[in-house]
Amino acid sequence: MAVDIFVNYQDWLDQQTMPKGQKAALVAAMTLFAERGFDGTATSDIAKQAGISQATIFKYYHTKQDLLVAVVKPVMSHFFPKYRDQFFAGLASCSTLEAMVHFIVTERYHFIMANLEAVKIIVVELLTSSDIRQLLKALLLTDDTDFLAKLLELFRRMPALRSDINAVDLLRIIAGQLVFYIVQAHYVPGLLQGEQQDLSKLVAQIVREISQVELPDSEPV
Repeated sequence: MAVDIFVNYQDWLDQQTMPKGQKAALVAAMTLFAERGFDGTATSDIAKQAGISQATIFKYYHTKQDLLVAVVKPVMSHFFPKYRDQFFAGLASCSTLEAMVHFIVTERYHFIMANLEAVKIIVVELLTSSDIRQLLKALLLTDDTDFLAKLLELFRRMPALRSDINAVDLLRIIAGQLVFYIVQAHYVPGLLQGEQQDLSKLVAQIVREISQVELPDSEPV
């Protein structure tokens, strides 16, 4: 059976069977929410950008908040890879804690960069939108329970892993560092030294945080 891999939002949207007006609303909302923020974007702006009427938007989404959730949910639900066999096989092939972290950071970094507009929206709205926070909580506690258990099982093979760490801790630390780096790259790029060097430092920081003992700075994997 072919594996359906979510690459980016536009690729996902192209494969969906929905009316053109609905797709246009989602694309326009994604662009404007990322540029102006949710509160700074009116439905009239979205309608104009999409070339549709506001009535068309409200035909599919009762509120602007419903539209926001529809925009970000596909990216949020695929942040934890759905092609699990491939992902876990790659993770299982790693023989050190550093290699495991490097694999996840590199793999998810490319996902984030391919979905940068949606990630920018999610990061901002997690601070202000209870709907987005509830969506993230639901994804962590229900759909991806098996994913979390398997992730921790693979990491537990490494003696260097902190004994008190759990799967949610791992996700929080890894995702938090990645998102912070993306925000830094967007707002203060002058502080960065280059993608490869920055990601190597990011891996080293994460490894130090989840390790039993303090580790020296590592060479790039």
